[in-house]
Amino acid sequence: MAKQIKALKCPQCGSVKKQNVKEDHYICNHCGTEYFLDNDDINVNIKHQYSGNNLDPNTKRNIIFALAGFLFLLFFVSLIRNCGSNNSGTSNTGYIDKITKEPSYYERIKDNLAFTAYNSKNPMLLFIIARSKTSFDRENAEYFARFYDPLKEKIVNDVLLPGWKDDFYVKSTTFSDGAHYICADKSNRVYKIDPAKNELIDMTETFFAGVPEFASGIATLRFTQEVEGDGFNIMTNDGKEYYYYPLVRKIYKDHSERRNAGIGLSSLLPGASPLIRYAISEKSRDYPNEKIQLLKYWYQHNPGYPIMLPYSYQVVWEKVYDYPKKSGIYYGSFPYVKKLFKDSRINKFVDLTPDRLYFDAKIEYQDSANVYISGLPNANPEGNRFLQKIDTETGKIVWNYTPASDNYAFEHVMYGYAGGLVFGYYDRASTARTNWLIIMGNDGTIVKDINKDELFKK
Repeated sequence: MAKQIKALKCPQCGSVKKQNVKEDHYICNHCGTEYFLDNDDINVNIKHQYSGNNLDPNTKRNIIFALAGFLFLLFFVSLIRNCGSNNSGTSNTGYIDKITKEPSYYERIKDNLAFTAYNSKNPMLLFIIARSKTSFDRENAEYFARFYDPLKEKIVNDVLLPGWKDDFYVKSTTFSDGAHYICADKSNRVYKIDPAKNELIDMTETFFAGVPEFASGIATLRFTQEVEGDGFNIMTNDGKEYYYYPLVRKIYKDHSERRNAGIGLSSLLPGASPLIRYAISEKSRDYPNEKIQLLKYWYQHNPGYPIMLPYSYQVVWEKVYDYPKKSGIYYGSFPYVKKLFKDSRINKFVDLTPDRLYFDAKIEYQDSANVYISGLPNANPEGNRFLQKIDTETGKIVWNYTPASDNYAFEHVMYGYAGGLVFGYYDRASTARTNWLIIMGNDGTIVKDINKDELFKK
């Protein structure tokens, strides 16, 4: 049979470019297909082999489609972002920007307090928040009172505090009207907490307007100590100082005048009522065998007016001598009586825990129906402090709490709410040195423990 000369083409892609591997065996330079001639005339056998950059057309097509889809996605995201920017007139950032850019501001907690949430027995927390563009900026920070529901883990409201400064520290108190008030220790404004709306009401004008002594304006104010009642220490813009009790609108020119209004039976007004308080006695020099006592006492007072409850160092067993009424220095023996409380307004007291020993004990929080104490378990001054709730009728320990740490310190201010106590402690044992906020129920159950350092981190 006559033979015809024809170009040998790749049976896969049709290319005539090839490499001769061995006799009658070839590899296509275009697609990499290996093929050989069958000497039985007409058969061309094909062997597919893909390696390196020699990809078959199907694979190439899939890669092209995937690349086109990715480029289209980038174009679509860019288009949406640009449209949003043009429509709003502002610089809106897309999702990709949000996960790559730095936060627009930083927040840090300066102070916190707690009160009972409206129409419930649950706690509500109030934080003083400093917000700034950088974590180190103090001068240009804005300050907010943040109402936070710890059980729902929800920010309820942020209230701007105009004029607040970084060196301000929040002080709070509960007056005899049952309302909670806050002010900064160096400021000239006072606010009342509105638990129904979780807002702050500026009470400065309400409390101080119309008082002639304050006509020049108030330079600074601060709460009197808790043992002194519902009052303020005021300095006016002309440099004069006063004690002022806003619920009864009574002003006192000096400490002596204010003190005399809060001690003795003669200064009581009609309608006086007993105020139940608690105290821990001091070690006595006159009676060294007397134990340290946890005391419950009744103090006669007029709500809103000055009071002068005994300071801790004044609750001590002493010999009170009956000296002659004439002035002068006297020598000799004089009759005396053994007394624990000196003020005649305290007409009754009881030892809540007569069989108990106390070591470095301190009352951390009290109201008429609750008392919480801290102390050491024994005389070892290096021991770990405990926190306890004491039954105000029986003196029994309701619950006892110590943090799960070898090195910690309780915060110096604690807050009661209807369902229990809110307190903080600083854990110095962990490498992170964590600030914890604990919400304890009346039965000793930990309702919530909060790492304050991480609370409002973005």
